Amino acid sequence: MNEKLLSQEDDVKKAAELVSSIGIPSQPSLLLEINKKISRPETGIGDIADLISRDVAMSAKLLKMANSAFFGLREKVDSIQRALALIGLKNFNRIILATSLRDSVGGHGSGTEKFWNHSMTVAGASAYIAKKTGFESEEQAYIAGLFHDCGVPMLMKKYPDYPQILDHALGVVNSASLSGIKKSIIGIEEERYNTHHCAVGYLITKSWHLPITIAKSVWYHHYINIDIHNDPVTKRLSAILLLADYIGGHILYLGGSDCPVETEPEWARMHRKAATELCMNAESIKDMKDDLVEKLYG
Repeated sequence: MNEKLLSQEDDVKKAAELVSSIGIPSQPSLLLEINKKISRPETGIGDIADLISRDVAMSAKLLKMANSAFFGLREKVDSIQRALALIGLKNFNRIILATSLRDSVGGHGSGTEKFWNHSMTVAGASAYIAKKTGFESEEQAYIAGLFHDCGVPMLMKKYPDYPQILDHALGVVNSASLSGIKKSIIGIEEERYNTHHCAVGYLITKSWHLPITIAKSVWYHHYINIDIHNDPVTKRLSAILLLADYIGGHILYLGGSDCPVETEPEWARMHRKAATELCMNAESIKDMKDDLVEKLYG
């Protein structure tokens, strides 16, 4: 057995000991059933509407979305099927997955809000990068972005001092950190807590029965060397997640006094393999980042 596999097994064991004292969240059974249905080409809106109608809470969430100011409808939507047709299966699946994950991992306070803002931003950025670079599945990229830091709120629940390193865990880094002057967040977490958020997140993705490509990209989302992945899909997804995490970290800085300026060349140099995998350079990375900022704040 190779050294990397032994190390991973040890990390999983340590993470499992931690989450056993908190309770690892699992994917709601209805959501699992919906995801299976959506993945089948023959599934229609009526099929999903029938599933949703079995659950009062999910039905209420869907109708609330459809009747929100965002859609600006004059008449109230009171049909599950009409609400689904309005929102679309893809958007519905993304929103329900995000709210279900949030309900499952829990947490409260400013640190939790920062975590969710970052996770949603990285999820959107991952899907956008996937689309622009021709990755086979925008949805896999979105889910990987959504779950990449899902181990963080579990550590916040367990350790009151975790907010001290929250920004570092979320990849909100300035030029000094990007250059490697600060210690890796994985190293900091292992020193303090004998585990790290990537391992905890990996366990959550497994508990939610997510594809192995997503689980591996969550585990290794702080690893610069994407060549550790033999599978080309996992390798590309990991490159997407690295770039999306960088962009998400930048966006969290917007409006702050320490907003990084022109860090794209440094990122492209440090993440040369990821940039090459995505056929991107510092200039195209900056253009993509600016496009995403415009979409969010323009």
